[in-house]
Amino acid sequence: MSIPKKPIEGANSASEEQKHPGASVAAGGTIRNPRIQTAIHFMNSNLERPILLAEMAAAVRLSPSHLSHLFKTQTGFSPGEYLRRLRIEKASHLLATTLLSIKEIMAMVGYNNRSNFLRHFRRYYDVAPSEYRQRNYIIVSRK
Repeated sequence: MSIPKKPIEGANSASEEQKHPGASVAAGGTIRNPRIQTAIHFMNSNLERPILLAEMAAAVRLSPSHLSHLFKTQTGFSPGEYLRRLRIEKASHLLATTLLSIKEIMAMVGYNNRSNFLRHFRRYYDVAPSEYRQRNYIIVSRK
């Protein structure tokens, strides 16, 4: 599952990634810079906890401002927005494939505030997580 890319209101032109809603943030696309690939791997490995930009920058041996600029150039998103998208994409996958509670899923993707999680989830999917699960739950049969 991928997060639908909504155009930013008031923006004159959308990036290629925003124009093509089928692209998954988690897939990583065609990022060539190994430091950005490492930063994304760091995000994926630490989704369940808060990640500071300074911590991520230290992991890839760049200053926070240089990492932010390079990250935006390579991905089209700020590191914070990319991390939110990864978290919500993982949450949508868990909602569709598990019977974990929403509270458990929130914890697994790094949210400790229910209202923030609901707001971010609705921003990308236009429905509450419980409604998303009702529409998309996949019954996995055991053999």
